Amino acid sequence: MGTLALIVAATLAAKSHETLILEKIRAVSDPRAFDLVDEVKGDRGVPKSCPLAGKTTVSLVSGKNATLEVDRDGSKRAFVVENVRGVRRATLACGENDKFFYVNPRLGQVSAYSADRLFRGTDPVMWTRRIDPFTSLDAAAGVLIDASAATVLQARKKLVLVEWIYRKNGVTGFWHEVFDAATGAELAKIGPSDLQVKTNERDPWWVLFQGGGTDVVNYVPRNLYRLRYGPIGHGTKSAAETVSMLGTELPQHLKAVAKRSANPVINHMIALLSPTRTAANATIEFCPQVPAQRARYWLGSEYDDELGTVARNILLAFWAERQGAKAAVTPLDDWFQAEIAPEEPMKSVLVAFNPQDDAWIAQYQEALLMLGEPTFKNLFEKYGAATGAVVRTHADQQAP
Repeated sequence: MGTLALIVAATLAAKSHETLILEKIRAVSDPRAFDLVDEVKGDRGVPKSCPLAGKTTVSLVSGKNATLEVDRDGSKRAFVVENVRGVRRATLACGENDKFFYVNPRLGQVSAYSADRLFRGTDPVMWTRRIDPFTSLDAAAGVLIDASAATVLQARKKLVLVEWIYRKNGVTGFWHEVFDAATGAELAKIGPSDLQVKTNERDPWWVLFQGGGTDVVNYVPRNLYRLRYGPIGHGTKSAAETVSMLGTELPQHLKAVAKRSANPVINHMIALLSPTRTAANATIEFCPQVPAQRARYWLGSEYDDELGTVARNILLAFWAERQGAKAAVTPLDDWFQAEIAPEEPMKSVLVAFNPQDDAWIAQYQEALLMLGEPTFKNLFEKYGAATGAVVRTHADQQAP
C-alpha cells in the first residue's frame, strides 16, 4: 500500500471513531435555579434572531407559516417556510460566515441557508434533511400525544445539533442528532433519553440538562452534561453508551408520593389535577389535550393505563357539565379556585407553592383528597361506576 493510500486509510479510520460524547459537568443542587418556562430569557429560551458575519442578522417570525428575514446592514431579504402552525418554537440558529439554519418544528425538516445566495436572488437552500423518528402533527391527525415536535437547533464548531421530542401512546422521548453544517451529512444520533439542551448556554459545545423523566411538563433537571463530537479516546464512552446507562437508573417515583384514596380511579384523578413540575402557579392545567399518561409521573408503579383513561374521561365529563360563559377560565380550575383553594388545609399549602418538592406535592394531593373527595366520589358514581374500574386488579397483582 502506497503512502497516499495509508494516509487516506488512517484518515478514514480516525473519522470512523468520531462520535457524540456525553460528559457530566456537575449535579444540579437546586433545580429552582433554572427557569425552563420563559421562552426568551429562561434556560430553555430560544432567541428569535441571531447574528451572522458582515453586520448581518437573521430574524424569525412564526405564524401559520414562518418568515425568515435577513438584514444586511439595513438591506433586507425574506422568505417563507410553510406549515409550522401549531408548534411555537424558535428553531433558528446561525453558523459561520453566511450560513444559517432552521428546522420546521411541525414537520421535522432541517434546512441550511446561505445569506449570500439570498441577496444574489438565487435559491438560498444549501441542503435539507428530515429527522427520524418523527411523526408530524399532520400525520398524527392533530393528536398531540402521538406526534413529534422539533424543539431546539444549535450550531457549534461547523456542526448543527437538532433536538426533538417523539411522543407515542403518551410516552415522550428526547432525541438529538448532529449534522455537518457544510454538507448536511448525518454524523451521529442519540435517543430516546431524558436530555434537554440548555439553550442560553455559550459553551464551545452543547450543554444539556439531564433528569426528571421524559415528561416535558414534569421535567426537573438533576445534572448538567456537555455533549461534544469527536474521536473517542482510551476509556471514553460514546454518548449512546452513556445514555443507555442513564436509562437503567431507577425511575424518580417508584411509588405514589401521597396518601391515597381506596378508590384507584380517584387517585388517578388527583394525579391528573396535580401541578406539573414546571407550573408557575396553582392553576389546574388539565384540559382536553392532557393525556391520561400524565398521571403516571405522580403515581409511579400504581399507574394503570385503563384506570388513567377512566379518570381522564370522568374529568372531561365534569369539564363539559360545568362549561360556562367564562371563556378565560377552565371549568376545573374554576371549581378548584372557588371550592378548594380558599379552604384549609389547601389554603396554607398554596402559600408556599413549590411543585418541585415531593413533600409539597404530597401535602397538595392529600389536601385535594380531603377537600375534593365528595366531588370525586360523586363524579365516579355518576360517570365511572358502570366501567367496573374500581374493582379491577392491577396488572402486577394478577395471578399468573
